[in-house]
Order: sequence, then structure tokens, then C-alpha cells
Amino acid sequence: MKEPAHYTELQVTTNFSFLRGASHPEELVDQAAADGYHAIAITDRNSVAGIVRGHVAAKAKGIRIIPACRLDLLDGPGLLAYPTDKAGYGRLSALLTTGNLRAEKGDCHLYKADVYAHKDGIRFIAIPPLALTPAFEVDPAFAQTLPEYREAFGTELYLAATRRYLGDDAKQLHRLSQLATPGYRSPW
Repeated sequence: MKEPAHYTELQVTTNFSFLRGASHPEELVDQAAADGYHAIAITDRNSVAGIVRGHVAAKAKGIRIIPACRLDLLDGPGLLAYPTDKAGYGRLSALLTTGNLRAEKGDCHLYKADVYAHKDGIRFIAIPPLALTPAFEVDPAFAQTLPEYREAFGTELYLAATRRYLGDDAKQLHRLSQLATPGYRSPW
């Protein structure tokens, strides 16, 4: 096993996210262990289906699974949701049930109001859009929704930042840093 990594992947999608993830939870855990990770978060889209298999595999490998979920909302930017206790996990499960009951099998229709009603005991990471606008700005709709998320989630809200290695990472990370700064007023 490699030297323990001082890094935890917080957004891992398994094959339980149909047409999004390709690897089984067990395979992802095996690779995380081989890379020396202490933990990984499984964040399937609108589902916690991969967590149980991931947990069993992680227990055998001596690493930790952080149970989580990516929430794709119909009326706002996506969120990663990380329950902080059993009650929070129950609320996340109830939230997903709400969305699943509204939709055909395989879909989950969730809205911001649903998330706000189930938010207790859950930490959130707002997921910015992948692409910059032509003026190298973060999407105006995302920038406008972020203050609403801040008000709803308070100190339980974080902002995701991902390197894409497309040549504009510094600009994107700078814009996201501005948005994450308390008191920053978006031009939109």
C-alpha cells in the first residue's frame, strides 16, 4: 500500500448513477485503498444506492466511506449532500423518496424547497457549472442562487472547486473564490 494520501475525494459516482458512473462501488474502494486514501465519499446522483456496497468494501480495506449524494435540482444548481448523523441520513433518504415518488422510475424530481425542508443534519457543497461564460465569469444563474443557498444552509454550505485542466482553471478558481467570500456582491 502506498503512503497514506492527505486527500479525500468528495465526489465519486458509481455505476448506480446510470449513464454517469461506470465503476462498481467495490472497484472504486479498491482503487482508493491502492492510492492510499483514508476515505472517499460516494455521491451518486439522486441516490444512495452505492453506499452499502461501498461501505462493505471499505470496511474490508480499512478505509472509510463518507455517505453522500449528489442532488440534481429542477430549479437550481446541484448540491452535494453529506449527512452528519443518522437523523440527517434519514432526512436525506426521505428527501430522495419525495423526489422519486414524483417521477417515473429512474428519475428523481427535486426542488430547492424540498432540500430546505430536509436540510437539518446535512452539510452541502454547491456545485458550480463546469463551463465559464465567454467573459470568463461564473454562470449568472449560479451566482444569483448562491446567496439563497447561504441563507438557507448557513455554515453548513461550502463551494466546490475542481481543476479541469483546460487552461482556464486559474480564472475559474478566482471567480469561485470571489463568490465564496462573505460580503462579495455579484455583478448580477
